[in-house]
Amino acid sequence: MDDLLEFGKIIGAHGLNGELKVFPITRDASNFLKIKKVIIQGIEFSVISVRLMNNHVTFSIEGINDRTQAEQFKGEYISIKRKDAPSLDKETYYMRDIIGCEVYDDIGIIGKIVDIIETGSNDVYVTDGSNGVYKQQILIPAIKGVVLNIDINAKKIHVKIPKGLLDDEYI
Repeated sequence: MDDLLEFGKIIGAHGLNGELKVFPITRDASNFLKIKKVIIQGIEFSVISVRLMNNHVTFSIEGINDRTQAEQFKGEYISIKRKDAPSLDKETYYMRDIIGCEVYDDIGIIGKIVDIIETGSNDVYVTDGSNGVYKQQILIPAIKGVVLNIDINAKKIHVKIPKGLLDDEYI
């Protein structure tokens, strides 16, 4: 597993004093309030202050003191070290750990997870099934009863495909 976790993307500068305007790529933006150090372009910075705004977060970090300096980071991702990340609830995983996992059912390999769609009620795992037993992309709802086991260390997920989910099946 990667040592760094991306938490947001810098979308610009905020104000004149070097604050970074960050679009969060985490479900709970309040997690930003717990961050003491961030990594941008491989450089670690101490966090001076964090403010939650409507649809973004602003960061004041050590060494960035004016708008021109802040604008140089536009488009970069803001990361934290995995060891500094907020702890997750049981049976909850970081998206970056799920993406790339091989998905299996009782028949064999379905494919690899290439993306995750957030629907609000539950996530949906997008699998590239071109080399799998079904030879098709399958959208797998990440719900109990469908996702039977996740082994992040082995990068494997065992699922039970619900009836009607495959292209050639009818309920």
